[in-house]
Amino acid sequence: MYDGPAEVPVGAPRVQAVLAVLLLRARTSVSARELIAAVWGDEAPPGALGSLRTHVFTLRRLLEPGRAPRAAARTLLTTGDGYTLRVAPEDVDLTVFELRTAEALRDRAAGRAERARSLLVSALDLWRGGPLAGVPGPYADAQRTRLEELRLSAVEARWEAEIALGGHDNALGPLRALAAEHPWRERVHELLMTALHHAGRQADALDVHARVRRALAEELGTRPGPGLDRLQQKILTAGPGRRAGDATGLRAPVRSDGSARLPQDTADFTGRNDEADRLCTALESGRTVALSAVSGMGGIGKTALAVHVAHRMRHRFPDGQLYADLRGTDPRPAEPMEVLGRFLRVLGVRAGHLPALPGERAALYRSMLATRRVLVLLDNARDLAQVRDLLPGAPGSAVLLTSRSRLAGLTGATLVDLGPMAPAEALELLTRIVGERRVSAESEAAAEVLDACGRLPLALRIVASRLAARPDHTLAETATLLADERRRLGAFTAEDAAVETTFRLGMEPLDAEHARAFRLLALPEVPEVSVPAAAALLARPEREAEELCESLVDLSLLESVAPGRYRYHDLLRLFARQTAVAEVPDHERTAALTRLLEFALATALDAHRASLPDDLFPGNAAPPRSAGLVFTGPREATAWLLDEQSSLLGLVEQAAGDASLSLTVCSDLLLAADPLGRLGAQPYGIERAARTLAEAARAAGHRTAEARALYMLGGSVQHRFAMRLGAPVLDRAIELCRAAGDRTLLAHVLITRGGGALALRDFTTAHAMLTEALTHGRALASRGTEAYALGFLGLALLATGRAEEGLAHCHEAVAITRATGDVAGQANALHNLAQVCLWTGRTSETFDSLHESLRLWRQTGSRFREGLLLGAIAEAHNLSGRPAQAAEHAARARDIAEARGDAGILARALAQLGHAHRAQGDTDEAREHYRRAESVFRELGLPDADDVARHLRDL
Repeated sequence: MYDGPAEVPVGAPRVQAVLAVLLLRARTSVSARELIAAVWGDEAPPGALGSLRTHVFTLRRLLEPGRAPRAAARTLLTTGDGYTLRVAPEDVDLTVFELRTAEALRDRAAGRAERARSLLVSALDLWRGGPLAGVPGPYADAQRTRLEELRLSAVEARWEAEIALGGHDNALGPLRALAAEHPWRERVHELLMTALHHAGRQADALDVHARVRRALAEELGTRPGPGLDRLQQKILTAGPGRRAGDATGLRAPVRSDGSARLPQDTADFTGRNDEADRLCTALESGRTVALSAVSGMGGIGKTALAVHVAHRMRHRFPDGQLYADLRGTDPRPAEPMEVLGRFLRVLGVRAGHLPALPGERAALYRSMLATRRVLVLLDNARDLAQVRDLLPGAPGSAVLLTSRSRLAGLTGATLVDLGPMAPAEALELLTRIVGERRVSAESEAAAEVLDACGRLPLALRIVASRLAARPDHTLAETATLLADERRRLGAFTAEDAAVETTFRLGMEPLDAEHARAFRLLALPEVPEVSVPAAAALLARPEREAEELCESLVDLSLLESVAPGRYRYHDLLRLFARQTAVAEVPDHERTAALTRLLEFALATALDAHRASLPDDLFPGNAAPPRSAGLVFTGPREATAWLLDEQSSLLGLVEQAAGDASLSLTVCSDLLLAADPLGRLGAQPYGIERAARTLAEAARAAGHRTAEARALYMLGGSVQHRFAMRLGAPVLDRAIELCRAAGDRTLLAHVLITRGGGALALRDFTTAHAMLTEALTHGRALASRGTEAYALGFLGLALLATGRAEEGLAHCHEAVAITRATGDVAGQANALHNLAQVCLWTGRTSETFDSLHESLRLWRQTGSRFREGLLLGAIAEAHNLSGRPAQAAEHAARARDIAEARGDAGILARALAQLGHAHRAQGDTDEAREHYRRAESVFRELGLPDADDVARHLRDL
């Protein structure tokens, strides 16, 4: 804050946070509740309102220092139950920045490049450091990302204008620095290529494309967007002599990559013209758009409007559309990490390359959208916290949001509160479905029907579909039925009763088979139901199950989100479940869910078989009681596991909490997700599901299910390198396996626990456990188990002074995996072999094994394992006296670990960077890397921290 040229200290961080909200929403009333949510979020103390008033008092003294004690405030006003900051637009730097930027873009579009450049330079001169630096609170966190994207977009536009004016030489240095700082921002690389081309450096321009293409493939498992590829082709065909003034002409338009993921538009969408036009106008400018319903009311038509608008605007977003149902009203709403993972996979990131931490995953998502024009539809959001990481930062993309409640704090959004349909719109919808002749013949009855439905689109559509299915029924009869039902439901509110009444009436046309399907399909707590899953639930052939689902879609009782996939409106799902509990016998509901669990298990077992063909499944040895899907290879199987992981884990949690369902089937289903963990694509939410199952099994005295759940829980914890936390969990699983005589699961648990003991340098425990695991693997004739035990046992033998035995074990592990064709197992065995070779002086075999392991892990798409191998290669180079090569590989491992959030791999990479810089005489760099490595190792509780501390003391 400035008073003329002098900076005015604002005070405490939370005072700054309140001022930031009021400034960014200047001239708009902000309620006290919104301010508390923006500044404190979910951590608001009981006295937050009093603290807010104190902060406002402090701000008023700063903003109007000469105001008399009892004089009315003129700048920071109390309005209703909140506050309004009355400041002129020109008094807020951000507003001035946005005005100048918008004017510059208009000038650029009109061909006034020099004026555009001047405006952009003056706009960027307003920036002083990072946006909202040091300001706390969820609102500031969200705004920081948005504001930084605004700044970067302006910087890109500034250098584009410079190039258009022939200043390509001036742009080269800043663009190179910008590209290094933002390696995944493709627009920066486009501008750098353009500047190099106009400087007559065609080869250098094409080299930029090659480096970006290679980095995207290696680091993210994806390829450049169409803009970069088309620019490369234009440079190749244009030749080196193209005029510098044609820089903007070199930028190719971006076209669709086929990433459309929208639900189908409603064929007879009716009304909401003003709201739709407002949203379309907002989307034209690429702003974030929020669509919310009045008073949290369901059935008002939020999703239908959003999908309709999205289809109308598809042409404005040529790089595709993304859709997610956030299930905000469900007991298990969609996790942002889960949605980000799905979006990134649609955008081309391979499963094994997905970052493991929410912040890193969100950053990658925003980077990939930064140079694309993508429309994101986020349906049924619970609150702002759920959607914050799903909002693109760059203005080229846009978001449509639907939510039961107004999302306070979504600055810059166009807010559309939907109420019931206007009478004329509601009548038009009824007419389009039922027919003009019938509605005109009973106009008074039609009006009664509209009133009874509360003019809610969902309720009205169900009643109209019922009338269309029964041409012999009159509107008057329907109005009477609705009135009678409403009287019976007098305890409900008017809105609830309208929906409940129409739901009951909507079921009347259903015969017994369709009514049964409507109720049973709502039982599983999963986001969507596929045709095969529906067939299992209903105990019907797939063709018949699909016909039943499509009939329910025709009656507006079910939604088709994609070919062969269905879901309920959340109110209809709740209603269907309630009627199922009331009208379907307990044993029939249990039987339906059991069939679904057994179908899911049979499919998951085949996915496990296809993913790990030579590894004995550690669960129930009995064949599944149901037929499932069959997979032809590991890629297809892994893709199914990734696509269905949310549903599988949801079923596990639901089954664990239902005493009527089998804990054995439930625990086997959890075990079937194991291949994802081995490939470094640990399912998000698996620890919660495993804990839920372990607690339920313990309470029921089901030791086998408890052991399986603890194995998956301990393995997931150790996957995060939290070995000390995982050890007691796995020890309990071992105890349970021994008591039950379960050798198959015991072998798996022993290998996992032995690997953790190696990391903790408890070599005696590691040797004992891995030796026993090997014995069990051989007795069970499980070649996969045998190979994993041999490889890790080789490391334990090396650590206990029996290097030659360890080497023989590792060679045997490699031989087994090569013979069985287990790519992931072979990569793991080669890594273990390389470790033994490294410490026994076999340098050539060390590097051969490491590079072959790296190649195989890249083949599987495991980013986690790739980072692990790059760190191991760095260690080998350091110990071989090649610090420069060590630093290169360690830096790549560090970048992968930071992008994914893999703390253990990060610490190892930092330690190797410290060794490399120390060997090259750069002690300052070495010290910084060592300090970071020691901090992470200490946090993980790993003994490596003491090693690094010694190196620090020796500097």
